[in-house]
Amino acid sequence: MNKFYEVSLLFVLAAAPLAAEPFTPSSYIKNVLDASPSLRQAEQTFQQAESAYRVSLMDAALPYFTFSMSDSFYDPTRHYPHFSNGEVSSRLSAALNLYDSASSPVSKIKISGLDYKRARLVFLMAEQSEAINALGKFYALYSTQQRIIIAKTNLESRQRQYKDTNEQFESGTRSKIEVTQSEGDKLQSELSLAQAEAAADKALMAFNELINAEPEAAQEVRISTQSVNVKLPLPRVDFARALENNFSLSLQKASLEKTRLAEHNSVMANYPRLKVDSSWAKANLGVLGTRGGPWNQDQSYGVGASLNFPFGFFGAQNSLGIKGQEAGLKASELELQSSVRSLKTDVLTAQKDIELQVKSRQLLEFQVKAQKDATDNLLTEYSLGGASFLPLDSSQTKLLDASNSQITAINDLDLALANYRVLLGEKIWEQ
Repeated sequence: MNKFYEVSLLFVLAAAPLAAEPFTPSSYIKNVLDASPSLRQAEQTFQQAESAYRVSLMDAALPYFTFSMSDSFYDPTRHYPHFSNGEVSSRLSAALNLYDSASSPVSKIKISGLDYKRARLVFLMAEQSEAINALGKFYALYSTQQRIIIAKTNLESRQRQYKDTNEQFESGTRSKIEVTQSEGDKLQSELSLAQAEAAADKALMAFNELINAEPEAAQEVRISTQSVNVKLPLPRVDFARALENNFSLSLQKASLEKTRLAEHNSVMANYPRLKVDSSWAKANLGVLGTRGGPWNQDQSYGVGASLNFPFGFFGAQNSLGIKGQEAGLKASELELQSSVRSLKTDVLTAQKDIELQVKSRQLLEFQVKAQKDATDNLLTEYSLGGASFLPLDSSQTKLLDASNSQITAINDLDLALANYRVLLGEKIWEQ
């Protein structure tokens, strides 16, 4: 009989669905990035830029081929439309620019490479933004779930107090006013619990939306706050890391470099422009039954140079155009300088904020523990008729506030650390 029950239990365990693993910040971010339509769209844009870069490399390094076929359906010798394969001419030609003082092949490759770099940075910034948004939803759900636990604990405390107050009122040791106040506190705690549960339901729906789950599908989230050990003070060399790796600043640098190249090419286009091109052509290919001949006949090739002198009204328009380009470049350089100064301030400000948040979290941990001990002692004394109503009510309120503040402090610190990593140009989705 025992063996039968053991076998039955094994079948039940095998048939039961495995419980879903709790989400951690890193696992949730991964799921959000995999399910994000906007990120897929940004990825497609990046792939387009990558293809354009490869095309520009081929355009600059390889000749451009053109194939054409032509025939005259009507000419003076025949006064009626006609068509004959033998009279169709075909032509294959190739051209390659060897040098251009205003826009050389190397310059085109550099500009296309910068476009590719900018597209990659935009894609990384999209991933970063999506990851930060995911963290916000993760900690919103975590905090609301924790606040339900806190609200239930507070309600249990108020219910115990209300029960003791009624019993002591019956024995004549408590007043009717204390019974009324205790009942009001209990009802307020019930409302607080209902509000916490409603907030958790909303946070759950927002959480599930980002991973394409059913809105009300239950989810468990888990954080490892003990593993987050921030060593203070944060290193000042982080500013140098931010200057080197910050995505937004890197994008601005790439844009400025592209502006420099474009400005240089534009200025050179206003001066005498020298171009050197090579060309090759073969006529009468003899394809599809058309007119043809030996491969070594009807070929032409060569290298030619051209020199153009563009000028406006006595060069005035050229001069004004050059000054305008220089002014635009200078404005971009000043904008980059301003961004560098702002980034330094942002890094140092974030460091100060994190230092304060670490100390605040440590203080709140102590306050919650101390306030919990004080409330437990007062509840015990109150049940024995020793403590008065007001100190117990004040202690319960302080414990509730400190517990909620502690949850907020955990969220704020973890999110602040994530945003700090964004400033340093780290990939927060790779933890």
